[in-house]
Amino acid sequence: MRILLLFFDGWGLGADDPARNPFLTAPMPTWRELVGGGVPTNANGHYHSARATLVPTDATLGVPGVPQSATGQTALFTGINAPRVLGEHLGPYPNAALREILAGANLFQQLVAANRRVAFANAYPPIFFERLARNKARRSATAHAVHAANVRYRDLNDLRAGRAVSTFVTNALWREHGADVPLITAHTAGANLARLAHENDLTVFEYFLTDAAGHKADPSYTARILAEVDQLLAGVLDEMRDDLMVITTSDHGNIEDWAKGHTRNPVPTVLIGAEHACLAAHIHALTDLTPAIVAWLSAK
Repeated sequence: MRILLLFFDGWGLGADDPARNPFLTAPMPTWRELVGGGVPTNANGHYHSARATLVPTDATLGVPGVPQSATGQTALFTGINAPRVLGEHLGPYPNAALREILAGANLFQQLVAANRRVAFANAYPPIFFERLARNKARRSATAHAVHAANVRYRDLNDLRAGRAVSTFVTNALWREHGADVPLITAHTAGANLARLAHENDLTVFEYFLTDAAGHKADPSYTARILAEVDQLLAGVLDEMRDDLMVITTSDHGNIEDWAKGHTRNPVPTVLIGAEHACLAAHIHALTDLTPAIVAWLSAK
């Protein structure tokens, strides 16, 4: 059994109000089919079927203020209540205290120590590796956790071979900057993720443009990002086999409300495929994801 974890930054469950919540008007046929044809909101987010379970997942973790990326991702990938440790929500990038937490027994480290095959599917451009060598690269909490586990950052060659996916998905931005990589669809990118996931026990992909769209609050840009996410999911689902569970989750709300900025809304954790209901029963807050995934894979 294998897991593909798709992390969509800044995706919460919004209000049942089309004037505030773009998910209510975006077509997103793949997403809607997964959750029963409707659109989950912060008032009726729970959903369960034979194929998938959606769990509204607490991102506030009992700490006042608005959830942020660095503490949310640290909580997600370690199981430690990072905002409670700091006494506040912090973002976007982890400070020294959060980096110390991430260097501990994070999700990737625990699975590597158990001799599980782990992959981080994001591809990074050459400039990232140049900055990394000078200790100047800005990295998300997710990327810090990956590095702490000695899991490889993927590069231009992986992207060219279809063994990684750019955060910008279609490779258009890479090509604009002169990279010799193929222009692909979001559907193809999703299929590439599923094929990579079939080779590993855990594969993780981080997508931050959902959060960027929430901060822009531009209807045309948000519509494009939601369409891209939907096609990415379609590609994953079209390629996934019976031995793969797909999990989508986030670190905080943002894109689900036209008001610029993060929200205190729960985030949608969706589990699709084999034994999804068993794992879903253990997830209530961001801190539950890592222990649930480690326990589930350890039992397989």
